[in-house]
Amino acid sequence: MSTPPQGRRPRRLVGVVLAALAIVAAFAVGVLVGGHPRATGLSDLPPPVRGWVLGATDDPIGSEVRALLEDGYYKSVDKAALEKGSVAGMVATLKDPYTYYLTPQDYAAMQQHLDATLTGIGISVARRPEGVTILDVYPGGPALKGGLRRGDVIISVDGDKVVPGPTLDKVVHRIRGKEGTPVRVGIRRKGAADKVYSLTRAKVRIPLVRSRVVRRGDVAVGYVRLSEFDRGAGGEVRDAVAALGKKGVRSFVFDLRGDPGGLVDEAVGVVSAFTDRGSAVVTTEGLHRSRETLRTTRDPVTSLPVVVLVDRNSASASEIVAGALRDEDDATLVGTRTFGKALVQTTRELRNGGALRYTTARYLTPSGFDLAKRGLPPDVKAQDNPKTPADEALNRAVAVAAAKAK
Repeated sequence: MSTPPQGRRPRRLVGVVLAALAIVAAFAVGVLVGGHPRATGLSDLPPPVRGWVLGATDDPIGSEVRALLEDGYYKSVDKAALEKGSVAGMVATLKDPYTYYLTPQDYAAMQQHLDATLTGIGISVARRPEGVTILDVYPGGPALKGGLRRGDVIISVDGDKVVPGPTLDKVVHRIRGKEGTPVRVGIRRKGAADKVYSLTRAKVRIPLVRSRVVRRGDVAVGYVRLSEFDRGAGGEVRDAVAALGKKGVRSFVFDLRGDPGGLVDEAVGVVSAFTDRGSAVVTTEGLHRSRETLRTTRDPVTSLPVVVLVDRNSASASEIVAGALRDEDDATLVGTRTFGKALVQTTRELRNGGALRYTTARYLTPSGFDLAKRGLPPDVKAQDNPKTPADEALNRAVAVAAAKAK
């Protein structure tokens, strides 16, 4: 269900991604039946006839997109409205910010993002109401060295304003580039004047997982931070938790602040580090797919208490994991209410080398909580003050974890 994108094989299902970004569409076509044209959805046609229609159209990519949406979009679509527009127009009619068309160039950039080594400035971003927001600044990257911070809003790239029009992938593509080349990033920061930072692109190794031992009095607490649910995240979290367990920690803080989500399978792998084999992780349901509950398939690497640290930028797979750990492992959530993204996206490569990312299902936590309505509320409220060097939210989470220690 969450196989990441592989090579460029036309019309191959390449991945299910929970990412917090995108747009999609659906459609119907006119077919001559008994000498009279009538509006018939492609999903209503026998496969041989549908293939003939796709091959005969003047816009094969548009027809391919419409067929995918009719057959797989998570809720019913207005077929008549979708058959009238371009691919971009079809996507816009859905008014779904998590469904969108990727050009071949944008799709290549997205595939590169699933690699742990990138050439850029070393940041993780997501689109938020205030704009394209930096969720994390990676150690050793140009952004950290240049003074960019988590929570900064990107307002321009090389003098071009970042406006609501471009998708997040396009903004990211403009920031990335050849190693050693310059890029100017305009930043808006709360309480400060807008500023342009001149940075030099470099190869940045994304540390999916960072971990260490934090002490609270005489209690050793294992701290694990996950930046994104990219390939290998589940295995890296399991390894980090096991390694900290050998160092004598008595509880854990699992930091998902600023984590925008990612691959569903990796979310299942992450939960498996803490819960019993067979524990429910998430339930998915959609118009064209049966209700399904995903469960862990591996034994846990720890039975120690867990505190999950979240904020308003914890989205999608982060919310799945936080909800599952609270429901299945009695974890305590510390921080602020999460983002509230409860939709599953599928990425399918198109015949032109581009791709369509579209919503195929919604998901619920094991207890049935619908994240789309409002996000997960914390059990203990805590928020970091960006004006101070201390990490107040983390300190609160460590205190809670120490109190739960075995």
